[in-house]
Parts: sequence; C-alpha cells; structure tokens
Amino acid sequence: MTYALFQTTWMRPGIAALLRAFATGRGLTVADARLVADDAFGLLARDLELDDALFLQQSLGAEGIEVQVVPESDVPKLPDPVFFWYLECSDEALRLMEPNGVAIEIPWGRVDVVAAGFDQRELRVDLITDNRDRHYFSTLDRLEFDRMPAYIELNEPGNMGARFTKLIRDLVIRTPESNHNQAAKFLAQDDLSGDVTAAITYPKPSAYFEEIAWLLWKARTR
Repeated sequence: MTYALFQTTWMRPGIAALLRAFATGRGLTVADARLVADDAFGLLARDLELDDALFLQQSLGAEGIEVQVVPESDVPKLPDPVFFWYLECSDEALRLMEPNGVAIEIPWGRVDVVAAGFDQRELRVDLITDNRDRHYFSTLDRLEFDRMPAYIELNEPGNMGARFTKLIRDLVIRTPESNHNQAAKFLAQDDLSGDVTAAITYPKPSAYFEEIAWLLWKARTR
C-alpha cells in the first residue's frame, strides 16, 4: 500500500521550506521541491511508502507545513462529470439543465463543493453534490448566459468574464456551508482587485482537480 500527503489547512508552501524538508532525499528530493511548490493545492504528494510518508510528515511539520498521511485508497476520486448548459438559482435549490434537456434540481444543502478557475485549458465551474457522489461541470465558452439574464451586467452586457464572476459569486453565497476552492472564494469577493486572471489560474489541470480532491477529503473528515 502507498500513501499520500494531504495538508491539514490550505497553504501554498514556500520553495525554501520545501528544499529544507526534502534535503535528505527521503521519499522526495530537492529536485521535487519546485514541482511541489508550483503544484501544491492541498495534495502535496502521492504514491509514497509509509516510512517515507511518515518521515516527510515530520520534516514538513518542522517547516510549519502540517500534513496528514492518507492511504492512497482513501484519496477521493471525482465522480464522472456530467455537463450542464445553464443553471437557475432559487432560494431553495439549484436547477441545472443538461444538454439532453433534462433538468436536475438540487437543494442547496446537497451541494458539497463549488469550484471554479482556469485550468490552462478552459475557464470552468465544477459542482460536487449529493454526498460527494455526483459531479456537474460547465465552461465559460459553453454556458448559455442568454438563458441566465440574472448574470448579465447591464453596464457591460458583452463582458463574459463579468457574467462568469457574478455566477460564481451567487453560487458561493448560496452555499455557505459548502467547500469552495480558492478561485471561487476569490471571485466571490464584493470588490475584486489585483490581477484577477492570475488569482484564478492554476498551473496545470492536475492542480485544479487535486484541490477539489483535497476539498472532498476535508469534507469527508470534517
């Protein structure tokens, strides 16, 4: 059996701390430090032998990076995704429309994770629901905002980024007890400032989905 390292709290570890933690080459080496630093979104490492995982837990802890050793069999797997074209939000529930015309209504209490961000391929939104058993997603270029007038900015009707931001903010606000990834939290702010694109961009697709896996693990252990 092999093991993974999950951070107990979300924090992007610094490269200097990782270099010191990996200095012995036990399980991970200094050459891995940059890769881990660039791709650290809650799930730091996978497929480690138990002795190496426990050693790294101790050395990372000495650098202020708290991790939990988790069997690979317990690493959450995302359910197969189902695409949706548009959504409607009421006070009681989220309503999604699939391409085949089937409408799915999900009470807000059954939404476990709201995630958003640019994964180097597309700007997407992912929803994990029903006790982490169902996965719905869509992308900016395929969302039918003409059917979602609530998210069209009257002063900037053609601004697709503003529409997407408004949609994510609505989803986050309506799911205060759910888990939200860092990009969704950022977009949900009332006044966005700084480099918005950089704040919601993931270094590669695996980083985006590893953060969702970390959120599912946190939801399971909460």
